Amino acid sequence: MEQLPQSESLHGPQVPGRFAEQRPQRVRVQAPQDASLTVSPDRPEHTAEEFYVRQLIRSQLRLACAVAAGLLALLVGISALLVFWPVFEDIHLLGLPLPWWVLGVGMYPLIIVAGMLYNKAAERNEERYRSISRG
Repeated sequence: MEQLPQSESLHGPQVPGRFAEQRPQRVRVQAPQDASLTVSPDRPEHTAEEFYVRQLIRSQLRLACAVAAGLLALLVGISALLVFWPVFEDIHLLGLPLPWWVLGVGMYPLIIVAGMLYNKAAERNEERYRSISRG
């Protein structure tokens, strides 16, 4: 290893003055001369199939998040409507207040319809992926 002169330290030459310790020293980082920067031709970084599978997974995740957010918004909206309009609490069906019927029974058909729509859209995404991967 090369010896530095007495006037220089590992951090470069000493600069006299009151701001000498505050100045950041530059360091040069360099790869060895025999380092190879070529990529192995045996396996590319990402294949087209991996790319399309990743895109399919992302589209299915976006679809699932959209359906879940829609159901959550619908549930919160119906709950807020029932809370802020107390007229609905005065209506009774078979001894139970209307808000209980709406939230306890009425939400199930909405969940089933959302599930059916999700399933149809997910199948459409998968069919689109299959048509790309075949062709």
